[in-house]
Amino acid sequence: MAGKRTGIRKWALAVAIAIVLNLFVNYGIATFYKEPKYEDYCREQGRPYPEKPVNAYPDSHDSCRGFNVPEYAYKNCADLKGVIQYRYNESGCPYEYRCETCHNDWQKAHDEYNGDVFLILVVIGVAAVAAGVLVGVESVGAGFLLGGVLSILVATIRNWSNLTDVLRFIILGLILALLVVIGYRKVRD
Repeated sequence: MAGKRTGIRKWALAVAIAIVLNLFVNYGIATFYKEPKYEDYCREQGRPYPEKPVNAYPDSHDSCRGFNVPEYAYKNCADLKGVIQYRYNESGCPYEYRCETCHNDWQKAHDEYNGDVFLILVVIGVAAVAAGVLVGVESVGAGFLLGGVLSILVATIRNWSNLTDVLRFIILGLILALLVVIGYRKVRD
């Protein structure tokens, strides 16, 4: 019975190390490497309706003069992967339009950020796996192994949509090979 309790304690410690290691790493990234904020790229957003109604009558927008955006403007904006946004006067009527592409700029910065975080998590994950193999205390080594694998998994899931199919295949193959080598070495020893 004492051996069973010791085994449970070792695995509980290993799981705790894996979880806290990943919380520590991800919180560190969030603290020291800030994610791009949407508001920093898209400060002014057009609204389909004014913030305050023009008057209390439901047909308040009927008093706006006709304002049409030319078809070529829609096409050019779509080519830029933007959206047409309007500016409204005090009465809530559109008086100007522009092609808003700020979302694209934010998406590019966000994808770059996720790529950097991916590299950080993979490097830390591989280092944790290596530490797990080298540490002599079984529960601590298992914790680092689990934590490293979890870090690599989080990195891959976080950036999965930005990876090509070939890169996904290569990453999964490398992770599988790493796990097989670790398993072979740990079981053999």
